[in-house]
Amino acid sequence: MKKFLVVCVAALLPCFLVSAQEADDAGTGVGLSVIPRIDLTPEFYPDGGHSFTLGNSSLYSLFEGNISESVSFSVANHWAGFYSTEKALLFEDTKALYKNTLKRTGNWLDWANVTFTTGDFSFTLGKDMVTMGGIEFDDYDFDVDPILVSSLWNGFDCYQWGAKVGYSLSDSQELTFQVTTSPYADGLFEKPWFNYSLGWNGSVGDIETIWSATAIQTGAKEFFYLASLGQRLEAGNWLLGLDLSNASMMTGDLSYGLMVLPSVTYNFSDGLNIFAKGGYEALFKGEDAASAFWGGAGVNWYPVENLRLRAFGAYNQLWECSSVGIGLTYFLNIGK
Repeated sequence: MKKFLVVCVAALLPCFLVSAQEADDAGTGVGLSVIPRIDLTPEFYPDGGHSFTLGNSSLYSLFEGNISESVSFSVANHWAGFYSTEKALLFEDTKALYKNTLKRTGNWLDWANVTFTTGDFSFTLGKDMVTMGGIEFDDYDFDVDPILVSSLWNGFDCYQWGAKVGYSLSDSQELTFQVTTSPYADGLFEKPWFNYSLGWNGSVGDIETIWSATAIQTGAKEFFYLASLGQRLEAGNWLLGLDLSNASMMTGDLSYGLMVLPSVTYNFSDGLNIFAKGGYEALFKGEDAASAFWGGAGVNWYPVENLRLRAFGAYNQLWECSSVGIGLTYFLNIGK
């Protein structure tokens, strides 16, 4: 499938670019973005030890657009990922992407779907993100620092195959119902286990909401019921976010508990902002009872168009380390 997608992009891109240039008035057009990210992130441990990592260094692409006024598509590829600087481990994250091609765990194809819109309804078919996670899961993966996000973000395979129906209550309110494969069945065709999600995305004044409830099938007749409430307030140059959830993956598996994720961003201009974010997770059940926190702050600077320079400092109790990081991300946009 990888070769098929690449051949399709290479063969059809010239036609798509012509379409993008000539069809703005018709509401059609297609664009391709290639997105490399390079990080340098040393980590420091309580015992005085340290290691040097490549953080979220990676190579992504986005291929998406409108085929007509009612049909759109989106394909996101994760072509490479690098974390360790050790020669023996340098390519392990990238190799795993391709070993998992026919599995429901993370692989080189994050999502690939087509959406048909008619009236107030939309119908999406293909691989997509499970409706879950609030504001935290709204960011692109290539914009995320893994040490500054929850165990749920780091541990749950949120890209799954399925279908979604959306209904627009208004220009700023949408209800969705989605059925996707469950990551708890390893092989793509191994077991007919599914997730069932209800979502509400909307905005009221300056407040944006991303709320969802998802039943995740973890066994033949077993479900984990995940609730996520994400809200974000835009107040002048300030952007304030808060996610609440009843789930954590501190133990490596879905467990009931409490997760609170506040964040704040201040925009000095379109090309410069500072941010702070953190989180608290707690499990309340028996021997697994535990709690942990993390937090950090940083700056994003766009010195020229399509280039982002980023620096941050963070501490994560789950990772048992602190870290500083610098990195750059470049957005090579073609078409649309």
